[in-house]
Amino acid sequence: MNPRSASQIRQEFIDYFVKKCGHVFVPSSPCVPVDDPTLMFTNAGMNQFKPYFLGTEKATTPRVANTQKCIRAGGKHNDLDDVGHDTYHHTFFEMLGNWSFGDYFKKEAITWAWDLLTNVWGVDKTRLHATYFQGDPAEGLEPDSEAAELWRTVTDINPSHIHPGNKKDNFWEMGDTGPCGPCSEIHIDLTPDKSGRDLVNKGDARVMEIWNLVFIQFNRGSDSKLTPLPAKHVDTGMGFERITAVLQGKKSNYDTDVFTPIFATIQGVTGAPTYTGLLESDSQNQTDRSAVMKDIAYRVIADHLRTLTFAITDRAMPSNEGRGYVLRRILRRAVRYGRQYLGTREPFVCKLVPPVAECMGAAFPELKKNPQRVAEIVRDEETSFIKTLDR
Repeated sequence: MNPRSASQIRQEFIDYFVKKCGHVFVPSSPCVPVDDPTLMFTNAGMNQFKPYFLGTEKATTPRVANTQKCIRAGGKHNDLDDVGHDTYHHTFFEMLGNWSFGDYFKKEAITWAWDLLTNVWGVDKTRLHATYFQGDPAEGLEPDSEAAELWRTVTDINPSHIHPGNKKDNFWEMGDTGPCGPCSEIHIDLTPDKSGRDLVNKGDARVMEIWNLVFIQFNRGSDSKLTPLPAKHVDTGMGFERITAVLQGKKSNYDTDVFTPIFATIQGVTGAPTYTGLLESDSQNQTDRSAVMKDIAYRVIADHLRTLTFAITDRAMPSNEGRGYVLRRILRRAVRYGRQYLGTREPFVCKLVPPVAECMGAAFPELKKNPQRVAEIVRDEETSFIKTLDR
């Protein structure tokens, strides 16, 4: 039996919540937040629903689901430095999510997450771990004993796989201010012998978070104080690239069909040796190091290319300040890696934009509207930077 394709996984998630659980599909909001100065980029699926959580607007429907395009490359959530060097961090990624606006709460969120993972997708239950918020006396927050008890009673998870987590790991906030609350994360143990229990929430790729169930209950004010919201909400986020790697049995997000078409395009444009998936841990000598850095460059370029394509499509522009400066840094990082490790001397990132738009345009039709405009913006920025390198 062939593994599910990335596009199939995306659609199965949406269909599960729309057809089985009564959610309404809503399109992704732009990568560049609209009328929200507190955010540099859209960093989570819940951003567009912030007014519903705060109670300043009334949701037209109490349950929605989608895949949200997210960028985490600046501000509170910033994964830029990790990209390329590990198997699962990205500056651009998709977040599969389901939301409740004052409707269902913890019980349903936990039940459905477990059902989709184990019964629909057949993920090995013995490899799954769940966390819950252990409380924080300094904030006056009690442990989320309700979530811990629900994991024990509404799922058949091994009770020893339910773990308390601190505020850093299990209290989610989208920024310095705004809606927030305790969360319950689902992690998967990818160690060969399922011995990764003690690696939960340790930042180790062998035991990786795949889904975060956030129970929005508070608003963080500009004075840093927490105020209870008028209603309780659910905000879940599953890393699309991560769950695709799990369901396709790959050791890395970059080994899936989310990225393999992009790697093929990078090779075609640059003429670099084929991508082989090497990591820094595979480097034993200088020869190995060269091959490893070539593969890191592939990952950096593929990730940064997606970020640039989506962000510029959504009307962000490289510049010297704010989000524009972040995009400029991202483009220049891709150029430097291509130059140093793939041997590129001429503008090449711009040539990769149209194929990415074509590849991801079915899920995000806005990419197909004017990819040449995006490519031209990237080309001009890239050309200018290359001139400074050649001086």
